[in-house]
Amino acid sequence: MNTRQILLYCVMSLVVTLIGLTVMFRYAAISPQALAHAQTAQPMGSFSDINLGSTYGTVSMTDLVGYYLQHPPKAAAAGTASAAVVRIGGC
Repeated sequence: MNTRQILLYCVMSLVVTLIGLTVMFRYAAISPQALAHAQTAQPMGSFSDINLGSTYGTVSMTDLVGYYLQHPPKAAAAGTASAAVVRIGGC
């Protein structure tokens, strides 16, 4: 291969990539109305109930927030390691 073929291949690859990204962006972008709605705070009552599985069933957002307010997460003491378990490689 000569230099001209290599440059032509690189330029055409970039052009095809940019065209593909331009076409796919239209499907990935959301409308300005949906973006404005997502950035506006919603009242707690407007959310639908959340299914927490067979153990807890369906719970309303009001109950979840109430539970969080009654049982806030405990702050880690200074100098202690995080209690979070780190799992690598899946479940």
